[in-house]
Amino acid sequence: MNVDQVIAQIKAYTKFFNHDGAAQVAGAAEAAQVVDKAWLKRPAAYVIALDDAAGDNMSMNGLDQDVEESIAVIVDLDNTPDQRGQFAASTVDQARADLFSCLLNWLPGGANASRGFQYGGGHLIQLDRARLHWQFRFSLKILITDGDGWQAPSEPITEIDATLLDPDTEQATDIKFRV
Repeated sequence: MNVDQVIAQIKAYTKFFNHDGAAQVAGAAEAAQVVDKAWLKRPAAYVIALDDAAGDNMSMNGLDQDVEESIAVIVDLDNTPDQRGQFAASTVDQARADLFSCLLNWLPGGANASRGFQYGGGHLIQLDRARLHWQFRFSLKILITDGDGWQAPSEPITEIDATLLDPDTEQATDIKFRV
């Protein structure tokens, strides 16, 4: 999955993570990187690629296989107004609603999918006196086909020789097509 496309989509449509005209959205390699070194102004969102899960091949003589690709959006919320965590916890709903409006049903360009992103759930990563980190999971089901796999080398067709048979007279006519 192209994480850059997801980041651009959130940046283009977010209201919650937008501060003074600059969307606080970036990518990260892993959740630990966000938890240890969150660098954007809060509230912020960090997009990371999670995993993909492939289903069985549905074709008996080719390749038709569903793959569910998942991403996480980890939100970094300010918890300093209420060190019990209640203030930051109440903003999780706002962050989720904003991400829903940015991502749900959105179909990234170039994705071989029939539907856009769907929501996969969320959970707490960390809560301390300064911040709350919550991870939201989104997934996109794509289809891989023969065109995505290895293609046997072949010679280009440059001409075709054929014989046409008239069904009434059974007279044969040889023809040649050249490309």
